[in-house]
Amino acid sequence: MADNDDSSKIFDDLSSRITNIIIGRGEENRCAISQILDDLNSLDFRYSLAINPIKAQLLINQCCNFFSIDDDFLVQKCGKLLWNIVHLQNIPIEGTTLTVAINWCLGALNSRNKNVILIVLQALNALLRTNVDQALLLTDKVSVKLIKIIKGAEKIWSPELLWTALKCLEGCTFPSSDRYRYPNLENYAQIFISYLIQDTIIEDIIHLKIVLVCLNGLQNIVAQCPRYLKQELGPVLGIVKTFMVFGMKGIDYIPPKKLTPSPLSIPETSNIIDKGKKGGKLPKQRKQRCIGPKKDKEKSNDELIMDTAISGYRPATMASDFNADNGINLITSAIQLVNSDSDYSDSEAGICNKLNRLKSKIRQAACHLFYDVIKNTEKHTMFSYWTSFIPDGTVSGSHNLLVCILKDPSTQCKLAALNVLLLLLASSKLYLFQAENSDKSTSFTPYSVTLGLMIKELHKTLCFALMENSSPVLTQILKCLAALVQATPYHKMPRGLITKVMRNVKPFIYHKDAQVQVTALIVLGCVSASEPLVSETKDMLLKKNIRSNETVQDTDTEERKEENGDIDYAQFSDSDNEEDTDSESAPWLIKACLNNLGVKFEGEESTCEEHKIPVPVPIKLESLQVLSSASRNYCDVLIVPYISHITKGLYSTVSDKSMDLRFHAGRAIDFIGQAIARYITDRATKDVVPLENFVKFWLTLLEGELIDLLQSDDHPMLKAVACDCIGSIGSDIFEQLPRHKQLLCITVLFSCTRDDQHNVRAAAIRALGVCVTFTILRQDTGFVVDTAEALSRTLNDIQLIVRIKASWALGNFTDALVLNYNSGEYLEDIPEDFVLNLLRIAMACSKDNDKMKMNAVRALGNLIQVSNVCLFHDSDFAPFIDEAFNTLVQNSVKGPSMKVRWNACYAIGNALKNPHLYRNDNLLRKSWQVSVFNALNELVVGFSNFKVRINAALALSCVSKREYYGDFYLHIWMSLLLSLENSQNLEDFNEYKHRDNLVEQVI
Repeated sequence: MADNDDSSKIFDDLSSRITNIIIGRGEENRCAISQILDDLNSLDFRYSLAINPIKAQLLINQCCNFFSIDDDFLVQKCGKLLWNIVHLQNIPIEGTTLTVAINWCLGALNSRNKNVILIVLQALNALLRTNVDQALLLTDKVSVKLIKIIKGAEKIWSPELLWTALKCLEGCTFPSSDRYRYPNLENYAQIFISYLIQDTIIEDIIHLKIVLVCLNGLQNIVAQCPRYLKQELGPVLGIVKTFMVFGMKGIDYIPPKKLTPSPLSIPETSNIIDKGKKGGKLPKQRKQRCIGPKKDKEKSNDELIMDTAISGYRPATMASDFNADNGINLITSAIQLVNSDSDYSDSEAGICNKLNRLKSKIRQAACHLFYDVIKNTEKHTMFSYWTSFIPDGTVSGSHNLLVCILKDPSTQCKLAALNVLLLLLASSKLYLFQAENSDKSTSFTPYSVTLGLMIKELHKTLCFALMENSSPVLTQILKCLAALVQATPYHKMPRGLITKVMRNVKPFIYHKDAQVQVTALIVLGCVSASEPLVSETKDMLLKKNIRSNETVQDTDTEERKEENGDIDYAQFSDSDNEEDTDSESAPWLIKACLNNLGVKFEGEESTCEEHKIPVPVPIKLESLQVLSSASRNYCDVLIVPYISHITKGLYSTVSDKSMDLRFHAGRAIDFIGQAIARYITDRATKDVVPLENFVKFWLTLLEGELIDLLQSDDHPMLKAVACDCIGSIGSDIFEQLPRHKQLLCITVLFSCTRDDQHNVRAAAIRALGVCVTFTILRQDTGFVVDTAEALSRTLNDIQLIVRIKASWALGNFTDALVLNYNSGEYLEDIPEDFVLNLLRIAMACSKDNDKMKMNAVRALGNLIQVSNVCLFHDSDFAPFIDEAFNTLVQNSVKGPSMKVRWNACYAIGNALKNPHLYRNDNLLRKSWQVSVFNALNELVVGFSNFKVRINAALALSCVSKREYYGDFYLHIWMSLLLSLENSQNLEDFNEYKHRDNLVEQVI
């Protein structure tokens, strides 16, 4: 430390001396200045010397202003000082000083001395990287000089000078805040490419550095110029294919060639991605809402849609997000400066090591370039090049991405290649879902079969790659496997593919590294969420732990082994007919997840106790998420038989000190509760598992922390998730709860609708919207009236999310009124203006946000349906009916989205079921029939969206008697016939799947 302080003082003294000399200098001071520059450059700049950055900037400014660019002797020493201060001391240079320094360097480059040019280029390189946005203002002037030097270096063939100039040119390609400001980037790209498409690459240090800097510069350009990438995609991908395996043992160098896309047609996905707007429907399951603190993470909307909508599984741990970089630097390495040659010895071994290191950097840079190419290329365009990078197993070849993953000796290169594969898989899921298997041998191989072969090869490679020892690489391999599972249509693939994935991944849920465990659980969660379901998934999930002599090395610490006792770390046997050796134990996945939550199994019994060595929270979070995922598709075999064990695990975690753990435990209770409610409703017989087991599940949770969470004002996100849990109880179980528990749940929900936090209010009103459909509650007049009051209040909330949830609850509320009406269970003591007030609420809701309209129109149709004959003779009520019909017609014809339109048509159908509408003595305007029937006829005949046409036809069929059609009967009949004729005309191929439903509905 003392030596460092002394050096800092020396630096300050020398800086002051040179400043004083420069101010009053004459020719006689030249030697003194030279000596001071030598003394400054002799200091060890690896340590912090320039304590005062302003003084260091002043020194640079003075040197560049007063040293003549024609004095090679001083220019060389000044250039070295610039390099030392800017690069080694990392002093930021900005403002006028930066402009002066860059202009001085450009002037000094006119020297004819090669050594001077080299040193000045190094200084210029450092200056270009110290303040990217300001330096780029001089890009045009800098690039002209650099291109001249590059061409001169080619003539005299000075590789070192060429490399240094190219390094500076790379600095001119840095991303700036105004990324489209510099049109010369395309010209720079051509220069970089010209040095990458050589027939041979001389494998010495300087030539490899030239390749590396060109790849980095090309990556910068690709990230900023989508237009250029679109024009030159083939040549750029050809460069990637060559250099991503460059220098690997046993792989020959092949000069880059332009790649061409697959000649087979690939369908566009724009219509598929917009299916929410055009009528597509996904399996209903409430999405997991992130109520906790938001994190600033960049992730495209398309990838979010893929993760949730296609796979049905989202990792609980944000750090394990599929598109996270995992700490791998995928941003350009351009800001990194040149390593000193002194880092390596000049011995033969040192040179060999440096060559190998440079080759690995080249492969890594090629993968980084590939990553940016994928990010900035349209998905369907990029997918057409898959055959160039992903083998199908029919043709042998070494220049592909899977070879990088399996054979690259560099961990960083493997991680970069795996990250590329991850992005490819994430952006191609909709295309890969077309894959299929075929055992037939034909002269022509359909593209879907080729995709199937690629998927099989990917499974084979990734499973084999799990032999890796590096935990970061293992984590990334498992993430790729998870993305592959999401994208694979296993119902069209050969049996055994998903079995091999589970066999290979199972040991890693006991790995010593927590991140590996978490990612292995994510893979298995994706497997359990994979749809359509295949029998082999269920067969493998139901297997118990199997004794085996084989073990997975290095899977856990000795302490965890002692704690977990006889846990089997072996893979499954290869026999498809293997028998369970422990019939009393839970399936292996459920057992592993519950063990992570503190549940210990002893035969049929289980106990909940703390681990001697605490299980990391991320592992517990993902275990909860896997249980939630398993409840969706395998509730009857994985959840219901082991509900008592699962109850203990959930009870333990919901009372944990960790906020994240309590939150996700609440989400797991919510999803498992929904699954149990569906199971009870759907099963053919109710004596498979006694209902008392499920009642006990809820009573246990309601006796403990769940109610405490509902009453916790300190943690609103936990309070909100507890409200969701109450809404998941289900009608059958709710009826079996003690009366005081029922009253407690409902009372707390009503209280939460007045909470200060809008997320709590939204969750509470949604839960009430579910509870109102319970038989025991929808027949309770007091509850119905109180719920209506809560709806009226929350529909006027200042927060949009609260109003959206309230509008959904309003739709459910009116559904409950329809159920009462159809079953003849009329509520007593209902206020006379009850329906009228609800109509007012629904009308106001229909004029609010677009997301509320689809629920508002549903409520309007239901309310018209349940209106009795007295209301139609009420002069205050009848105008609201007319206005309600006008709203429904407007939304069916001009609704902001397809979902609003078909909901409006469906609502009209519900309204038309009321026979009192057609009485001659009611006070309605007769013109309502004209607008309603004309709108439905117009929609059913030729509207582009078939789901809207289906619901329009359904609405026309809801009139209970022929005479109610009146004069419109013939017109409706002709419209239906014309609709049948037009059903064969498809403007959008995505509507094909709805065509048969339309024909059936019309007939």
